[in-house]
Amino acid sequence: MAVRDGKDRGLRARVGELSTLQQRFEESCAGRIVISALIAVFLFVGVTCNLPDSPIKRSLLPLVEPVAVSAGLDQGWGMYADPIRRADTIEVHVKMASGEDRVWTMQPGEQGIGWWDRWLLLRYSAVLDSRIRPQLARWVVRQLTEPNERAVGVTVVLRTEILQPPDEPPREDGRRSSAMKILYQENLAGPR
Repeated sequence: MAVRDGKDRGLRARVGELSTLQQRFEESCAGRIVISALIAVFLFVGVTCNLPDSPIKRSLLPLVEPVAVSAGLDQGWGMYADPIRRADTIEVHVKMASGEDRVWTMQPGEQGIGWWDRWLLLRYSAVLDSRIRPQLARWVVRQLTEPNERAVGVTVVLRTEILQPPDEPPREDGRRSSAMKILYQENLAGPR
């Protein structure tokens, strides 16, 4: 037992040395400079990661991203930003040989991908990455057609609706501001 008490006392003495070493470092001029520099770097990285998309952010991001990712400072603080002012919807229109136009939208509960966050990621990717659009269009054609049916065309459309703030009265004409953009279009009837 006496040997163990000696080991415990030695451990306590070493921990005490570390705390005094830490205290001496924090109180030294060099320690204050190092700590202040670390605080300044973390603040700079955090602020840079939360800047709105701009040329300044795009030029600084490659510089600060390694520190931001390793320290967890790359998290978005969008929940504290202005409320969303628009609603984007992806629609895929499949034109059938019979003339019928079948419309598929990304809505909760649609068959295919599963969890709603996956749909959001797919929608985000379809808007930003043109390489994904043909794959999405062909997948939707397979989902909406039976083996004995023939699709002759497919169009991926982005619909954007401008949302009004809740405290603002509706427009006099009763219409909502919206826009439509064709992201991808393919003729399936011709030779491949």
